[in-house]
Amino acid sequence: MAARQQPRGTGLVVQYEDLVPKSDWKDQPEATVLTIDLPGFAKEQIKVTYVHTSRMLRVTGERPLGDRRWSRFNEVFTVPQNCLVDKIHGSFKNNALTITMPKETITKAPNLPETSKTVAEKVKQLEEKRLLEEARRKEEEAEKTKKLLEEKEGILRKLQEEAKAKEMAEARKFQEEARARKLQEEARAKEKARARQLQEEAKAKEMAEARKFQEEARAKEEARARKLQEEARARQLQEEAKAKEIAEARKFQEETRARKLQEEARARQLQEEAKAREKLEERRLVEEALLKKKSVDGSVGNRKIIKPEDRLLPEVDYTKSIPGSAAKPVSGRASEVVKPAEEKQGSLEVEKNKKTEKGMMEKIKGKEMITSEEKKLMLNAGVAALVIFALGAYVSYTFCSSSSSPPSKPE
Repeated sequence: MAARQQPRGTGLVVQYEDLVPKSDWKDQPEATVLTIDLPGFAKEQIKVTYVHTSRMLRVTGERPLGDRRWSRFNEVFTVPQNCLVDKIHGSFKNNALTITMPKETITKAPNLPETSKTVAEKVKQLEEKRLLEEARRKEEEAEKTKKLLEEKEGILRKLQEEAKAKEMAEARKFQEEARARKLQEEARAKEKARARQLQEEAKAKEMAEARKFQEEARAKEEARARKLQEEARARQLQEEAKAKEIAEARKFQEETRARKLQEEARARQLQEEAKAREKLEERRLVEEALLKKKSVDGSVGNRKIIKPEDRLLPEVDYTKSIPGSAAKPVSGRASEVVKPAEEKQGSLEVEKNKKTEKGMMEKIKGKEMITSEEKKLMLNAGVAALVIFALGAYVSYTFCSSSSSPPSKPE
């Protein structure tokens, strides 16, 4: 089946599909029967034409398939020689076109004489009948053709309207698709612009963050450098302060050492002066005691005369430390009389010695540090005070005992 296209005046292109139908010949005693299968065709869509010049039957037909497509066929069949052309007829049933072509029958006439007039009349009648039938058939064919043309025009008009509606729908669809495509392109362009804007914003944000990070890093480095400088300056100041403190401490130590040496020298001087005064006082007391005793002995002639060497006491070195047995050279009698003599006669000397010792102790306590030499000085001062106290007690006791003893008889 071939397909051909034929242009139309409406501007629509109609596509035709050529159909080659199946045909079958049957030879019967009275007629020859031609059967053509035409599925999908209607009776009004089929046209059968006899061509006298070529003694041929032309069978044509067209029917729409939809969507500007038509199916058509155009077949030509040769009419047999022994067929009566005037009596050819057809029928259309069950999608099959049946054309019956009657055969000529030769009937033997009786052997009766016929006149030429009767034969001429019969021929004339037959010819008239044939012409009438042919005219009637032509009229019927013309009506059928007109009807088919009208139907065909209606179908074409309907198809044109459908095609036009379809074209309008397609045009509308195309416009909608174009509009949708345009909207999609605009949306895509907007998305691209938005994406480009977002990328630029992200890039600007990243650059700003990087710049901020660099500034923060630079600020941190500057702060760290400033801190290091401040720490170095603080260390320098601390070292300077420490050096100054060390110098001041060294100076203070030197001043303290100098002051200490001065105080030690002064204490040594005071101690020596105190020792000298104590020696002088001791000598004075001894001399006073001796004078009193001498005066008493002078008044009493029987008194024993004390030798000059017995009047003076041996000198004692008070700077040396006296051990626990230092008081042993004093007689046991003197040690027994210490307390009564202290209670009776030595109250002034004891108070004086206590004050001297207390003053020396306060001076020594006022110092920041007590050295071994100062300890020795304190110990010597205490021993000296004790020795002075013992001597005073001894002198008092001796004086009292000598004054209370009875006078001796003269020899």
